[in-house]
Amino acid sequence: MKNMRKWLSMIIVGCMIAILAAGCSREKTEDHSGHANHDMHTAYKDGTYTGKSSPDERGAIGELTLTIQQGKITKADYKGIQKDGKVKDSEYGKTNGTIENPEFYKKAQQGLKGAMSYGPRLIETQDLNKVDSISGATLSFKQFSEAGHKALEQAK
Repeated sequence: MKNMRKWLSMIIVGCMIAILAAGCSREKTEDHSGHANHDMHTAYKDGTYTGKSSPDERGAIGELTLTIQQGKITKADYKGIQKDGKVKDSEYGKTNGTIENPEFYKKAQQGLKGAMSYGPRLIETQDLNKVDSISGATLSFKQFSEAGHKALEQAK
């Protein structure tokens, strides 16, 4: 009877270890947004890949072009593209080329500046999940993340 309890205990402990080990694996999982999590432990093919986000409520999209060399992200070019096809740049937030609302223009440019930091951060971390959202550029972050997941799916 003692041997049977001992074996049963060992089997239970073994099963618990197996469950914990499976839970800690670095396989692709779904994050809270429904996108597959990608980290650089996955082997990516060298090349250039572009992902585009869904449009926001104003029809703007995010586009991320990744260059992968020797399995590492070496370039991450992110841009916001307005509904009319214009890339968000120093003109973003202006009306017909003039700053009619200085406060709006300032916010638009701060958001743009934050969004432009996502690409360099991705190169630094080599992991989409380690790029944090920046206050004022939250919508851009969601589009950056969605576009990044799409680009990395192509690179598999």
